[in-house]
Amino acid sequence: MQSDDDDADEKNKNKRKHIRKIIKTKDLDISTKNATKEEEERRKRIEERQKLYNQIYEKPENVEVNELVLDFDEETEEPLLEVDKGILKKLKPHQVAGVKFMWDACFETIKESEDNAGSGCILAHCMGLGKTLQIVTLSHTLLVNSSRTGVERVLIITPLSTLNNWAREFKQWISFANKRHVEVYDMSKYKDKPTRIFKLNEWFEEGGACVIGYDMYRILANEKAKGLRKKQREVLQQALVDPGPDLVVCDEGHLLKNEKTSISKAVTKMRTKRRIVLTGTPLQNNLKEYYCMIQFIKPNLLGTYKEYLNRFVNPITNGQYTDSTERDIRLMKHRSHILHKMLEGCIQRRDYSVLAPYLPPKHEYTVYTTLSDLQQQIYEYYMTTHRDLSGSDISGKGARLFQDFQDLRRVWTHPMNLRMNSDTVIRKRQQANDSDSMEDFICDDDEDEAESGTGSDTSVDSSKSFASGGGGSGNISKPSRTRSRKQIDKDSDIEETEPSQPEVDPSEWWKRFVEDKELNNINHSPKLVILMNLLQECEIIGDKLLVFSQSLQSIDVIEHFLALIDSKTRGYEYEGDVGDFKGFWQPGIDYFRLDGSCSVESREAMCKKFNDVKNLRGRLFLISTRAGGLGINLVAANRVVIFDVSWNPSHDTQSIFRVYRFGQEKPCYIYRLIAMGTMEQKVYERQVAKQATAKRVIDEQQISRHYNQSDLQELYSYELMPSSEREIPILPKDRLFAELLSKHESLIFKYHEHDSLLENEESENLNDAERKAAWAEYEAEKTRSVQTSQYMSYDRGAFGGQLANATGGVTSNRIFGFRSDVLLQLLNMKIVKDHPDITQNQALQLVPTYLQHLYTEMNNNNPAMYKDLLSLHTTLAHPSGMYMSPLLYANQNPNAAGYSQTPAGQDGQQQQQPPASSGAGPGTAPPPPGFKENEVYEID
Repeated sequence: MQSDDDDADEKNKNKRKHIRKIIKTKDLDISTKNATKEEEERRKRIEERQKLYNQIYEKPENVEVNELVLDFDEETEEPLLEVDKGILKKLKPHQVAGVKFMWDACFETIKESEDNAGSGCILAHCMGLGKTLQIVTLSHTLLVNSSRTGVERVLIITPLSTLNNWAREFKQWISFANKRHVEVYDMSKYKDKPTRIFKLNEWFEEGGACVIGYDMYRILANEKAKGLRKKQREVLQQALVDPGPDLVVCDEGHLLKNEKTSISKAVTKMRTKRRIVLTGTPLQNNLKEYYCMIQFIKPNLLGTYKEYLNRFVNPITNGQYTDSTERDIRLMKHRSHILHKMLEGCIQRRDYSVLAPYLPPKHEYTVYTTLSDLQQQIYEYYMTTHRDLSGSDISGKGARLFQDFQDLRRVWTHPMNLRMNSDTVIRKRQQANDSDSMEDFICDDDEDEAESGTGSDTSVDSSKSFASGGGGSGNISKPSRTRSRKQIDKDSDIEETEPSQPEVDPSEWWKRFVEDKELNNINHSPKLVILMNLLQECEIIGDKLLVFSQSLQSIDVIEHFLALIDSKTRGYEYEGDVGDFKGFWQPGIDYFRLDGSCSVESREAMCKKFNDVKNLRGRLFLISTRAGGLGINLVAANRVVIFDVSWNPSHDTQSIFRVYRFGQEKPCYIYRLIAMGTMEQKVYERQVAKQATAKRVIDEQQISRHYNQSDLQELYSYELMPSSEREIPILPKDRLFAELLSKHESLIFKYHEHDSLLENEESENLNDAERKAAWAEYEAEKTRSVQTSQYMSYDRGAFGGQLANATGGVTSNRIFGFRSDVLLQLLNMKIVKDHPDITQNQALQLVPTYLQHLYTEMNNNNPAMYKDLLSLHTTLAHPSGMYMSPLLYANQNPNAAGYSQTPAGQDGQQQQQPPASSGAGPGTAPPPPGFKENEVYEID
C-alpha cells in the first residue's frame, strides 16, 4: 500500500525546485579551473592555425579533394603530415572534416604533441556515416608516419559483435593506400590466454593497430587477474595500461556512460590521454551520460560532479517541469547553450541528414493493425478477468507491468505465442525463465551489452526453431541475475511478482478460447498476415527484407508459419491454415536468423551470404533487435519490418541503419507494425510524443522509475474497436504498401508517415542577443557582479521561441547555428528563389552543391549566403505553427524572395524595412498573411 507521503513524494518529483546559486569561480576546484583554461587555450590555438590553414589548403568542397594536410610548416607552407591519397579518394566531405577534427582534438600539431600529453574527443556521427573509415584513415596516417607523429600503437576497443567488422574494414581500406604496411591484430582470432599475451606483446613491440573486445580488455588489463604468472601480468600491464597504446579508440562509447562499471574503470586506467570515443546513437539530454563521457576524454573540464550538478544539471533540469517558471525555462535554455558551446571543441555531431544527398529516399510508415476476433476475446478477458485472478494489480507502484506487457504481447502477436510460452513454463516450472526476460524489458546494464558481444540480447531462453515443423521447444537456459535486475528489485516502480504469491500456470487461462487446431491458423494474427504479404510481394519485385523483434518467441512464431507455408508449397502434409501463401522457406537458404545465441563467426557468415548479390534465394533475415542492432551491414535489403514496439525507440533507429547507410542503392521502406488500441500503441505513443520541453526518448535507466499510478491507468486503458470509422488513407509513395492497404482494408486501420531519424528536441541555440545574455548571466552568477533581478526581466523578443524551436537540444546537430534538417529546407528555398523555373527534383539535386558553397564561404569569412539563409528563415514561420515546403510557400507568396525580416538590436525585436526597388537585390515585402509583429510562432 502506498502511503500519502509516498504519493506526495511522487508528485514532487515532477515539480520545480528552489535550486542553489551557481558556485563562484573562486570556489571552483583548482583542477576545474586548470582544465577550463587549458581547453580555452587549445581552442584559441586551433582557431588561429585554422585561419592560416584555410589560406593555404582550403578549397571549395565542390572541387575534388586531392589532399588532406593535417600539419604543415608555417614558414615554408610545406605539408608535414597528410593523409594517403589512395584512402583520401574514398572519403566523403563529412569524413574529411571528421579526420581533421580528431587530429586537432587529440594532437593539434606535431610540435604540440611532442610537448604535451594531448587530449580526447567524441566523434558523434550517426550510424551509417562511416566512423570506422575515419578511424582507419587517422590510424593509418599516424602509424605510417610514426617517426614524426610518435604514434606506434593504436588500440581499438569494441563490442565483440563488431570486432570482426573492424579488422575486416582496416584491411579493406588500407588496401587502397599507397603505403600499405600497417599490421592489424585481431584479438578475436586467438582463443587461449598464452597466445593472446604473446600477440599483445608482439603488437606492443612491433607496433600497428590492435582490435580487442571490451570484455577481453577488462580481463587482461586487470592487474589482479587470477591464473596468470607475474611476468604475464607485467607484459599485459605494459601493453594495455602503462605505457599502453599511444591512441585508444572506444567504439559504442555509450558503454562508458557509467563510471562505476568494471569496463569504465579498466579503460580509464590507461595512461594515454589521447582518447577517441565513437557513438552512433545521438546523445540525448542525459546530463549524467554527458559528464561520464566528457570526464573520460577531457578530465575535469566540467568540474567535479558536485560542481557540474550546480552549474548545469540543476538549472537545466529545473526548467523542464510543468510548473517551471519563465525564468526557470530561460535559465535552462541559457545553460544548455553554454554547455553546448563548452563542449563544441571536443564533440563533433553529424546526424543522418548528411546521408540524404548521397542515398536514395527513405520512407517510414507506422502501421496500425487490428486484432482478429480471437485476439480481441483473449485480450479483453485478460484485461477484465485474468489479471485479477493472477494477482495483477495496477495500484501502488505498478506491480506486474512487466509481466502484463509480456502476456499481452503474446496475445497481439498470435495465439501460438501463448502455446509456446506455456510449453516453456511447463518445462521449467517457473516464470522467471520467460524468454522475454526483465533485462530485455528494461536493460540499463551496458556492461552486459559490451561483454555479450551480441548487443545484449537477453532473451536467451528462446525455444529452438519451430521452423522444423515439430512445434515443440528446445532446451532453454536460465538468464543470469545481472546488475540491472538487482537495481530493479531495489528501487523500481515496476515490481516483479511477490515471491509469496502462488505461481499461475499460464497454460490454463487462455486455452478456453483456443482449440489446438486454431494454433496453426495464420488468420488469427493480422500482423503475421501483413508480414507474409510483404514477403510475397518483395519476392516478386526482388527486394530483400529484414524483420526485427524484441521477443525471441515472436521470431519463433514467424519461423513456425514459414515452415507451414514451406510444407504446403512442397506438398507435404501439415496441419493448419496459411491461406493463399506459398513459397520455399528453408532455414539458412531462404532466410536467416540472428539472435543472442549466434557466434560472431556465424553472424559474419550469414551477413555475407545475405549480402551476396548473386544469392537471390536468401531474401529474409529475422533479427533479434538487441542482438542485431549494432555491428552489421545489410544493405542488400531495402525493406525493414519492425514487428513490435521497443520501449526505447533508439533500438528501432539502430535497426533502420542496418539498411539505410552508405552502400544502399535502392529506396528504403520501413514498416513499424503496432497493434491498434492495445498497450503496444500506448507505449509507442508515449515514446514518440512531444512531451513538455524535453521532447526526448526516455532513458533506459529511467524507465523503471518513470511510471506513477495515473501513467499506469493510461497504459492499461484500451479500445480494440475504434469508435471512429476508418478514413480513406492517403495514397503512400510506396506502391507495394499501397497494394497492401487496398488488399487488406480490414487488417490495417490507419497508417502515418513518420521520420524517426530527425531530431525533435528543444533548442539550445539562441539568437545573438540571447547568446550574449546567456554568457553575461553565467559570468554574473559566478562572480556575483550583478544581482539576479537585473536579468530576470530579460525579454526574449519576438524571435526567441521561433529560433529556439527551429534548432535542436544541448547535443543536437546543427550547422552554422541551424538545425540540420532546417538548413536543408532553407537551402531548398534559396535554390527555388535563385531559379524560379526549377523543378523540385532539380532543386534537391542542387542542395549538396549549395551546402558546399556555404561551407566554403563561411570558412573564408564570407557570410553572404549565410545572411540570405537567415533572412529566408523568417519566411518559414507560419501562423499554423508548421514549416511550409519551399515550393508551396513560393506558390502562395509570389513575393517571397523579397522577405528579409531579421532580428535587429540587442532586444531581438523585428524591424520591418521598406520593400526593395526592382532589381535592387534582396529587400523586404509585407509580412505573410496573418503574420503579427512581435508574436512568437511555435515551429516544430
